[in-house]
Amino acid sequence: MDLPDNETTMASKDKNEIIKGMFKVMMESLMEGERTALLGYGKHDYRGYGTPNSRNGYYQRDLLTGLGDLKDLNIPRDRLGEFTPELLDKYQKATKPMDSLIVSLYGKGLTTRDIEDVIKNIYGCDLSPQYVSNLTKETEEERIAWQKRKLKPRYTAIFIDALFVKIRRETVSSDAVYVIAGIDDQGYRDILGIYFGAEESASYWRQILTEIKDRGCLEVLLFVADGLTGLQQVINEVYPRALTQLCVVHQIRDTLNQVRPFHREAVAADLRTIYKSKTAQDAKQKTLEVKARWLPHYPKLFNRWLDQLDNLMQFLVFPEYLHPHLYSNNWIERLNKDFRKVLKNKNSFPTENSVANLLYLKIRDITRTRENQRVNGFVQYQIDLNFLWEKYYGDRKETN
Repeated sequence: MDLPDNETTMASKDKNEIIKGMFKVMMESLMEGERTALLGYGKHDYRGYGTPNSRNGYYQRDLLTGLGDLKDLNIPRDRLGEFTPELLDKYQKATKPMDSLIVSLYGKGLTTRDIEDVIKNIYGCDLSPQYVSNLTKETEEERIAWQKRKLKPRYTAIFIDALFVKIRRETVSSDAVYVIAGIDDQGYRDILGIYFGAEESASYWRQILTEIKDRGCLEVLLFVADGLTGLQQVINEVYPRALTQLCVVHQIRDTLNQVRPFHREAVAADLRTIYKSKTAQDAKQKTLEVKARWLPHYPKLFNRWLDQLDNLMQFLVFPEYLHPHLYSNNWIERLNKDFRKVLKNKNSFPTENSVANLLYLKIRDITRTRENQRVNGFVQYQIDLNFLWEKYYGDRKETN
């Protein structure tokens, strides 16, 4: 007679617990044997009396295994601290390739079920339901250390953009995750951090930018963002010498969303003449010409371009080769596209930490493959950038 599904599940769980218990006893017994071999005498053996070293009880730790988490494993100690269980070290080294593969697959966005199937096919073992989740939590300390690491003292540009992730609390809500990245003064790209924010405000941005400055980022030439509430005010407070740039690509998208489909290609071509301008005066002239051309169809469409033109064209003070790298958040948007790939297989997340851990794994992967890549042409035009650093920060008597 077949058991009902719930009784079958209970029987399976009981069987797993029995196997885990037997495995734990075996591990403890083997480590006890290792300690005996080191000391040269067994427990309660009279030959141990008066020797310089002796047993000194146990300490407890958890061990993550393919069977699940072994809780409160008793690890033997000796009085002189000479004993290290080789069995435990070898077991951890043996499982490290599998654990690294699991973390890598998780960082690529595979679901827990997909990872379990891969490990089953490669290693022939079944993972417990909590194994992947527990393993990925081990990345949390590494992520926190990364988020607190020292930053370069100078960044040519810092970009700020957001993506939205569903997090389960009392209800599922869509939360903003702000990605902050930069190009340092040598042309290397760097992801400074990821930050969660329920709502934008000056106090929120003050906390973030102050933290970034405390981590060592003392001078910035340009911030590129998209009209985030309170951000401009805080940049003026924390980095008063930095320029601020609205994202041109976002502005273009907003404009084209208000244009009839059969006009979009022509309007996009006209907008290109604005942000490809060589000078601020040329950009203003081009904007007036484009506005006049489309006035009969869209009387108010280009008012915001004229109102925000100075903020949109700050990148013109930089060497021309850098313009395509500065007038938009395209780099962060590409990062966010990579992030969405690893997030898409999960409808929602239980906590902010679970989101942050997954994004960090992707950041770690990106950083390893691109850490030595410089922005094209940066070295050739270093003299021009040095002139800007001198212009905006050259009279500083000391670095605060």
